[in-house]
Amino acid sequence: MDKKMLKHSISLFLLVTTLCFAEFDTRKEIVKFMESNGFQKYLDAPVTITQTDGGVLSIADEGIFAFQYELLTPKVAVDSNVVIDKGVSVNPKADKLVVVVHGWMDTGADAWPSEMAVAIYERVDPNEWVCGAYDWRGGSIVMTSVHAAEYARDIAGPRLARALLALNTDFKHIHLIGHSAGSWAIQSAASEISAARPDTQFHLTFLDAYVPNRWDDNQLGCLYDDSAKQKTNVWAEHYYTRDITFVVTEHDLKYAHNVDISAVDPLISEHEFPYRWYMASIIGKFTRWDEKKEKVHTRSGDIDYGFARSLEAGGKNWGKSRKLKTNNPAVKVEK
Repeated sequence: MDKKMLKHSISLFLLVTTLCFAEFDTRKEIVKFMESNGFQKYLDAPVTITQTDGGVLSIADEGIFAFQYELLTPKVAVDSNVVIDKGVSVNPKADKLVVVVHGWMDTGADAWPSEMAVAIYERVDPNEWVCGAYDWRGGSIVMTSVHAAEYARDIAGPRLARALLALNTDFKHIHLIGHSAGSWAIQSAASEISAARPDTQFHLTFLDAYVPNRWDDNQLGCLYDDSAKQKTNVWAEHYYTRDITFVVTEHDLKYAHNVDISAVDPLISEHEFPYRWYMASIIGKFTRWDEKKEKVHTRSGDIDYGFARSLEAGGKNWGKSRKLKTNNPAVKVEK
């Protein structure tokens, strides 16, 4: 590391440390210092949209919790620039969208969200669907899960909404898939988009949704105060396991169809299993080394859960999903 880089690294460390104790006036001085000492890029931190060779969108929030949440505050940070790579091409006929979002201490690019987006893209008509993954690692890789949920709700979600709206595509159906704290990102993104495009139909998939203590879990899945519009325009589902996270992820959500998949975890029930299970419901098999030989169970009664409940799996499947009750005691998928 050269001297200039070392100087910048030390300066950034001192800035982040100061932010933990800074008052409003001090923060303004820190902003001025950053602007005049080569740290402007950390303040600007746009949302970028690129596209893989295979056609899947990679959406990245370049923000960092210490700067966007603690220094600038969410009110300022949500109004970020959206930078769309000139190579991004969205089929003008595509009117359906699915985006996969990670949770706390996780990433989206070159990780399971992008793999899931690719798996879905391979199973839908590219003339009708746009598929993508969202990476908000600067807000998710933080000290506590509560901080991650705050960033997801107040910054990552609204920034995702702005990025999707910036595509200038009139999506009629949007499916957002979020794990853990990422559930708050897809919730706030859907809320913003629904306000801007009130005729959009939403499918929200919560995977082991993390609800911090004293947060209102009734917010998840609810986009409209009008109950008729909520029923017509929104259908949500929540897949969870009874794992070490206990009550903070074991919520039967009022505005979602709730499904307990604890019994089909091949090993010990864990917080990450729901996204691996959902991926397996798409491709028909588990991919982690210790689960590869396990059968994928998705059925409860006469209903197949997971990917089968999405519009991506077919209009008939989606129509059946819309008839499933929300605010239910969780049905159980069993072996």
